[in-house]
Amino acid sequence: MASAGSKRPRDPSTQGLKVKFLINIPLKVDSVDQAQKRCRYLLDALIEGFREEDMKFMRDKNGKEVLEDIAVIFGMNGKHMPELVEVLKTLGTFKHDCKVKYSIITYTWGSGGTMAQGATEPPYQDIREHLKNHPTTTKLVDELRGNDQRCLMYFSFVDSDTFGFNFIYSEYLQIVREELGKDRIPPTVMSTGYEFHRGSKFHIASWLDRMVRTALAEVYPLFVYYPEPNFCVLVRDKLNSIEESFIDRRRKNMESAVLISQVKTRDNFKAVFSDRNPIIIIVPDRFSLYGKGLMTGQSTLDGMNLATGANCNQRRSPASAVIRLKKDNQLRSM
Repeated sequence: MASAGSKRPRDPSTQGLKVKFLINIPLKVDSVDQAQKRCRYLLDALIEGFREEDMKFMRDKNGKEVLEDIAVIFGMNGKHMPELVEVLKTLGTFKHDCKVKYSIITYTWGSGGTMAQGATEPPYQDIREHLKNHPTTTKLVDELRGNDQRCLMYFSFVDSDTFGFNFIYSEYLQIVREELGKDRIPPTVMSTGYEFHRGSKFHIASWLDRMVRTALAEVYPLFVYYPEPNFCVLVRDKLNSIEESFIDRRRKNMESAVLISQVKTRDNFKAVFSDRNPIIIIVPDRFSLYGKGLMTGQSTLDGMNLATGANCNQRRSPASAVIRLKKDNQLRSM
């Protein structure tokens, strides 16, 4: 596991600090049935994000037993159309009996939409930015913190095509404990990456890609792309959102890199890209295999992808942004 950051001790003492996760999941809506089915699946699957020894339950205000240290905010969205607006109204009242506290917001983009009204293609940066800053999201952060203002609060960014959570939150808890044990400074940014499920012909390629990223991160943790399907960012003390932005109009996509290039200017910044359990995701339709089946178009085994990953978390000048824009657009969700 690789980490980088300041060695200045964190004050006050880190003893007894709790770690909590507000999970941000944007969800493209095609129909009421599709969106509800995906929400149910993800909410039920989240219980597998923790090993048994890390599961802590509490009673919510309605007396229902839920996991104490996580909550989920779904951002149900799509291109603005009158039909979709009606679908989203229905989804706004979706209920599911599960062990996870969650809330739903709905929004549209494009002409007549809630946000990004000039967009003709999915505005991924705006979709994530709107979700992380929404009042419902910040309210969930306040509720998760409760009376414990010292707890470490992370925004966990996850995609809706998650297949399995693979104990990632237990892994993140262990990463935080280990980093606090080194120098009392928690990770500001952390990821365990992603892989495709073992039954997929893409699995080996995704595993190789993650191993290369892990090896590069041993040299310097910001030499790799932190993938949108699974990365965490620490919320500053006394805040209820991440003030840095996903939006950089010079870089159409690559949301995590846009955000991290700003987050890394914080005091005591520390990044960790770990070889611990990754999240398991469904293979996107756009993916294909080459290189004897060992590489995808997003693979860090490709020299250009490797170079892009090594530079993506740096702030860009306008000139360099123009030079890299075409390649950036090809590498969304690396």
